[in-house]
Amino acid sequence: MTSTGKPGPNATMRDALAYVARHPRLYPAVAALTVRHFCAKGRFYLLCWRAGYRVSTVRRLARENAPQT
Repeated sequence: MTSTGKPGPNATMRDALAYVARHPRLYPAVAALTVRHFCAKGRFYLLCWRAGYRVSTVRRLARENAPQT
């Protein structure tokens, strides 16, 4: 990645975070995405707990039943 360009599709997390660190106007959007991600993760864990399944079991079943491309 160049120091002035946006990170590409193959960028590492470090490259992406470095880009965000250099552009403070992106902070609110990144914070909102982070909160959204953790809320969704919490809902998923709660769904698994209420159904009586381990998270790893649900993920394995999802992988096994995913359509093959």
